Amino acid sequence: MVSLYLQTLTTEQTAVVVENKTVRDVIINRPGSDFQVGNVFVAKVVKVDKGLQAAFVDIGDEKPGFLQRKELPKARQDQQLAIESLITEGQRIIVQIEKEAYGNKGARLTANITLPGLDVVYLPYSNYVAASRKLPSESRERLVKEFEAFREGTEGAIIRTSSKDRQLSDVEEQYANLRKRWQELEQSAKRQKVPSSLWIDDMLSDRLIRKISPDNIEAIYVDRSDLAMRIRTTFPTIQDKVSWEKLIDQQLPITIEQLFESIMNPVVLGPKGVELYIEETEALTVIDVNTARFIDKGDKQQTVTKANCIAAITAAEQIRLRNISGIIIIDFIGMKTIQQQELVLKALRDELKKDSTRTEVYGFTKLGLVEMTRKRESQSLTHLIGDKTTITTPMSQKTNAYMLERTILGFQNSKVEAILIDVNESLYRTFKGCISFEKLREILSQEVYFHIVDDIASYQVKLTGTTTLIDQQIASISADSIDKV
Repeated sequence: MVSLYLQTLTTEQTAVVVENKTVRDVIINRPGSDFQVGNVFVAKVVKVDKGLQAAFVDIGDEKPGFLQRKELPKARQDQQLAIESLITEGQRIIVQIEKEAYGNKGARLTANITLPGLDVVYLPYSNYVAASRKLPSESRERLVKEFEAFREGTEGAIIRTSSKDRQLSDVEEQYANLRKRWQELEQSAKRQKVPSSLWIDDMLSDRLIRKISPDNIEAIYVDRSDLAMRIRTTFPTIQDKVSWEKLIDQQLPITIEQLFESIMNPVVLGPKGVELYIEETEALTVIDVNTARFIDKGDKQQTVTKANCIAAITAAEQIRLRNISGIIIIDFIGMKTIQQQELVLKALRDELKKDSTRTEVYGFTKLGLVEMTRKRESQSLTHLIGDKTTITTPMSQKTNAYMLERTILGFQNSKVEAILIDVNESLYRTFKGCISFEKLREILSQEVYFHIVDDIASYQVKLTGTTTLIDQQIASISADSIDKV
């Protein structure tokens, strides 16, 4: 069972998944880097490439999205049709993001839309019904038969594992609501300008709850009463698990800042002295295992195998936590037998089963390296929160600005009347560009003073207390270096 902590009052929104007092997943949503997989757009075809049998589609992003012929509904019905006979340049089209834009590549798109519900997924063009393989075969057959009779025209459905705990009428009601939503999106697409967003799948609440499955959720803590109410309405079966907590950061096992620092650290100390060294590059990620501190009473090969199994579990946990994707190479300590390697692969695969993002472990190479891949849905957390332009400053100015906002909002329910913060001039410029002062004034009852200084790397809360105390402190400071919220 896991607990979800949704911090959405801050400009940079975060969702943290905690299991047994340990952070398992972190999702970050900041302005300009919204997670878009699953979002639906009414878009414009800007170029049809006959050679690639694909189209480039304007969805409103800096780079056009990429739509392959096989991602068109009619192409799935007749695989002989060329893309130029299916769509034309300038055409209005409804598309959904399958894969985020990455590097120089635009988003990967599909016109085979899917609208997910809690227990069923609505497919307007698939013309088939499928059920989760995790369901008993008898239940699968019954549900598929029921939905074959329930669906209309070319629409289809995927029945989720969680449906086993629901009444059939409840699942069918969900499906009918999704059908109605799709009909509304189709009508909206005819009226809206091109390109524009039709539907956004909320990453920090709806998508995360579906991804984890409500049956595995012990509690959900959110920092906004309106969001708590919306989650209760959207997911009535878990409404008793939702709580409104103003200071989410104080409920976590560690603070967001401490969490970010651990994610940015390339060295991970695992159980019993096992260490991992994680290096991410543009092409792949390399994880090097060091067991020099590992102590065990068995013989050398047993010790190595045990240490590698611990390293495999720790590596899988870090891959999930840091959202590492693409090609991943793990360099375990050398083992002599295939049986020992199989034990390590089993430990790795078993832990990866807990990760909802699809992974594939290909096994050991002749050099003794484990090859694996993880589906890339968004950039890794180290790329999002880190500054890749410098080695000496691991946190980017934007990340520090959002951390400063969280620090300030941490005083909202305290008895402190005023706060004085020393801040680097460069960081303060970034802070003013990222954070809404108007929003801070609405939330805070305290007066916040910023002292612009040169001899500080980022920021520091210099003094808190009564308004009189802070006024006395800033009286000796040049007015040109003081700013106030």
